[in-house]
Amino acid sequence: PDSLSELAAKVAAANVPFQLVEERYNRVPEPVVLKLITWSFPRCEADIRRYSALAYEPNDLCPPKQCGEIRQGTTVANAQGEARSSPARDLKHRTLQPDASEGQDVTFRKGVTLAESGAVRQSVQIGFHLSGVVHDNPKTSTPCKFNVAVTFDRCKVTSSTCNCQHGDGIFFCRHVVALLIFRMRNSRKVKLRAPISDTLQKLSRDQLQKLTQYLLSRHANVLPTAQEIADCFSDVNSSINAVHGAPDPTAGAGFQDEDRWNLDDSHVTNHVRQLILESTKQASANQLFNMIGKIREMMKVRDCNGARLLTLLTEELLRQVPNSNSVQHNDVCAKLWDQIGLLWICIVLNPRKDSESKSKVLELLTSWNEDPHCPPEDSFTDAVSGNNPRDRSVLSRAMDACSLRWDDPHLKLILRRERKKRGRAEGEGGFANFSSDGKPLWHENTPIACARVEALRSHGYANESVRLARAVARTIRENAISGFKLYQSSSHSQLDTLPVKKNNGYGLVGHPLNPIHILFDTLMVAAINKGKKYLTYHTLFKTDRGDHIIETTKRRNQQQNIVSEAFEVCLLGVGEQRCMPSNARAQEKVLSCEKMLIEQLERLTLDDELVQVLREVTTLLMEGGPGSGLGKRVHRESVPIHSFANYLFKALLPYDRKLVFRMGLQAMRMTVLDDLEEPQDVSHEQPPLVLPFTYPATWSVIGDLEARQYQLASTLLQTAKGEVMLLRLVVESVQRHMRNGSHVFQLSHDAFKCATNQSGAAPSDITMLNVAMQLAMQVLRMTMQGGTWRRTEMVGWLVTCATEIGLCALVSIIKTWYTLFTPVEASTMVAGCVISPNTAVRLNLDPRQREQLYHSVCQMAMQCAVKDPQSCALRSLSLCETYTSAFDAVYHVIVDSSNKRRIDSAQLFTIARYLDQRGFNSQAFTVAHAATRRLRVPFNHDAHPSANDLLWTTQLAQSLVGMTELEDLILVIVNKVRCASVLSDVLRTCTSSISGRMPNGNYGNRGLRADRGPLRPLLEAAIAAYVKTIHNKLSHISPRHYTEFIDFLNKARETFLLAPDGHSQFGCLLANLKTIYKGKKKLLNLVALRFG
Repeated sequence: PDSLSELAAKVAAANVPFQLVEERYNRVPEPVVLKLITWSFPRCEADIRRYSALAYEPNDLCPPKQCGEIRQGTTVANAQGEARSSPARDLKHRTLQPDASEGQDVTFRKGVTLAESGAVRQSVQIGFHLSGVVHDNPKTSTPCKFNVAVTFDRCKVTSSTCNCQHGDGIFFCRHVVALLIFRMRNSRKVKLRAPISDTLQKLSRDQLQKLTQYLLSRHANVLPTAQEIADCFSDVNSSINAVHGAPDPTAGAGFQDEDRWNLDDSHVTNHVRQLILESTKQASANQLFNMIGKIREMMKVRDCNGARLLTLLTEELLRQVPNSNSVQHNDVCAKLWDQIGLLWICIVLNPRKDSESKSKVLELLTSWNEDPHCPPEDSFTDAVSGNNPRDRSVLSRAMDACSLRWDDPHLKLILRRERKKRGRAEGEGGFANFSSDGKPLWHENTPIACARVEALRSHGYANESVRLARAVARTIRENAISGFKLYQSSSHSQLDTLPVKKNNGYGLVGHPLNPIHILFDTLMVAAINKGKKYLTYHTLFKTDRGDHIIETTKRRNQQQNIVSEAFEVCLLGVGEQRCMPSNARAQEKVLSCEKMLIEQLERLTLDDELVQVLREVTTLLMEGGPGSGLGKRVHRESVPIHSFANYLFKALLPYDRKLVFRMGLQAMRMTVLDDLEEPQDVSHEQPPLVLPFTYPATWSVIGDLEARQYQLASTLLQTAKGEVMLLRLVVESVQRHMRNGSHVFQLSHDAFKCATNQSGAAPSDITMLNVAMQLAMQVLRMTMQGGTWRRTEMVGWLVTCATEIGLCALVSIIKTWYTLFTPVEASTMVAGCVISPNTAVRLNLDPRQREQLYHSVCQMAMQCAVKDPQSCALRSLSLCETYTSAFDAVYHVIVDSSNKRRIDSAQLFTIARYLDQRGFNSQAFTVAHAATRRLRVPFNHDAHPSANDLLWTTQLAQSLVGMTELEDLILVIVNKVRCASVLSDVLRTCTSSISGRMPNGNYGNRGLRADRGPLRPLLEAAIAAYVKTIHNKLSHISPRHYTEFIDFLNKARETFLLAPDGHSQFGCLLANLKTIYKGKKKLLNLVALRFG
């Protein structure tokens, strides 16, 4: 064992500055000085590692005897507490895991490698100064040498220098790490000397002069500085002569020096500024969040640099945020502010912090809070003070926490030990301070209470934080049970008529303080640590003594109780009813926090005790009142918890199938989209085909919520396979609650895949196929009005599902087509797929069944033509061509629709040409005549798209009908057509001498005279149109159009000459033009040259 002087030197070196020792005692023996110097060097490698890498969390790096030395009455090992990484995963495997941060502390490992490989040479310790040369590549012929020097005091490195470029100015480079590790592991190989001032005192004047001259000769670069100091000695009024003694860089710290590890503020500020400016890069963002982890790590070992680093980070973040408008940059900064706010709460809630220190922190927070760049607080209304939330910033909660105290007697009782008390003692405000089984409770605002837990944990009070966390968890459980009993004791008929209110506000999940995360993490880490202690004890002390067996069993039971409490509080927190915040980022945080908690729950291995807890909590949430998110009635703006319900369903399915299906169906709702009240008994009431709904304008995460709803529905659907009643309930729930057509469509695919996923040649599951078809029908109903780019795919999918089922399913969707398809879809895609030969072969239809199916399609085609004749008439005619009665019905629909102006002239001409090509010439003329009545051709529209249709109609009329019908058609053309060119073309067609049908299928005519019979009105109309058009062209004609006008006038003359007195009429027209437009001499000259 160490001697008393050795123990005293250890304690004094860790807590007392060397100047105090020198002034307290007139003469300190040199052996004592050397002992103090020796033990003043850092003793724990974990401390070196902490200051050599950003992302390091303390673990079992070194045995407790290396870092558990006495320091201010508390061991470093106790201050470090427990690791926080992946507690649930560690508990699941029930084994000691390696350091999770391995690979992130590269600098430390490289430094250790250098120290172990003999790269550290010429190491010497003079007082509190250590120096050495580090060879970075000692195995090469030309190694790189780096001069390293560090100073230390009270087991902390107070400064470090190295001439390399690998350090970032904040943490140690690998060469400094190598020198420090070498000194810690090989202290006897390092030359130890007293402070240089003690050595100089022993030298004579000649020796001092010789030392100075040798020093100047070997280091000539300091000669100017030496001369400057010598000149100061000559000056009586210089500051050197006014001060007794001289500075000694090896003499240790003085009274005014801070007892902390070296942290250069300027380097930290510059480094943080650079990281914030480059926060859009993932590497820089990771370093910023690693710095937050480093702050937590420092606080846990009670290192004052944690608060110092947090201060610098906060100030630089306030200074740099307004410089960028990048979305990614703002997102990173917002997440940083959440962590910073919680860390400042932990700092002000430090139990060891006195009122004066709190006042200084409050003053600092107040100054930052008044900065206009300080971001506002998220909309969670649980602040300690009653200030307006709109005037609060992210630091307001930390300012409120300054008023919280630790001197409450019941709180002290909780932190001291968990002590059972008989009965239920009432505390202040009427709350019970103890549960029914005598365990203490803590009635405080839950996020604030959890902030206390985090503060205790952050400052190294691991046991106290676990005790308070267990009390808070029990309080949450007691409140949930009390609410359940109150709801059950109330009149259900009376409660069901009352409107649902926002009972829980915005809840605990997604809260800026992360209360559920804090409780779960704290309790799980405590359970892991107790498990490690049990494993160590069981390994080291294998014995058959009964007391040891009882002790190990007790520890295992205690560990299991803590796990059960963590599991239960996490279930209750995620399952509570909470309303969606209005802020978009807060909404995203609610969902991400819920996802992370569920992932933690999924990592747990459920034993019998946890399964029982899971069953009880699920029942409590389902039967609970308005406080539960799985209750029967929730607020319209409450956050859906489909992911949580999906976890409960999968976890509890092997143990209670009936309960999980009831829970899953109840959790399918999304009340924010349900504009209609949900019936209480959904099993006996048929839901409407498509419920109306509107998307909330303020919910930016509705897409994520709908995706989670789909995941739950898919799980329910696939698990219910083979149970008809359950499948019916699931389908009804989907029809009632799911509003996203794409997700319902995907659900139909899942059901189809589940139905056809059979091994071998086994037939498909007809029940699941019917489910797939019902969901496909639901998709088409949902998207019929709004439409979607996947509509064509959805229509084809329904036909595929119906074909897979059989003929009856196809006939069924054909008979109810108007509820599923538009007329165009029904008459094209659906009809084409149904009557295709592949469908008949797939269904193995006989001739009678084919005829039945074809008649059904024809009936559908007729109905499509009635509902949308413009788009479906032609397709319906082609479908019903071999079904005479249906064909005639469609034809009469077309005629009737043309009279009611439901089909335009272009479509009517197309139908008429189709009829003519099929040999229905009489019907073709009727339709073409109707199209002509719908036609309008203005006087200046020479290239009208229906001009050729008019010519074709005229030819058809001359070939098929009598003079009366032709005269009728001519009168219609005269009334509808005002274009001279079109009228003249029709007139020439009628007067052509070609008759009969041409080889190309067009019709000729009988060579009628233009000045007689039915064509005379057409001739007069053509001449009148030409006269009007000529005057219109001349009113705004330009010289470049003169040639075009002469050609038009020549065509007019040809039409005029068809009349008996056409020549004289045309001459009168020219004379009239010369009189009216005598100013256009050039044009008139051209006219005279051409026409005389």
